[in-house]
Amino acid sequence: MSTAVFWLVTAAILLVEGVIIVAALRMRVDSDPARGVLGSRPFEILWTLLPLSLLALMLILSYGEFQDA
Repeated sequence: MSTAVFWLVTAAILLVEGVIIVAALRMRVDSDPARGVLGSRPFEILWTLLPLSLLALMLILSYGEFQDA
């Protein structure tokens, strides 16, 4: 049972992250220095990939725990 929940949560995370990445890449904002980092594509990609990296790390570290259960 816990393995099924693990894979269900993994699929949900990947789906949500995929939607966020697509939205960040499709976003079109005019470059305006007065806005700062808002709408900056490199920053959008960065703060999308940082949580994804943390979730991937937690997934990798918890996978062994679910296998032992």
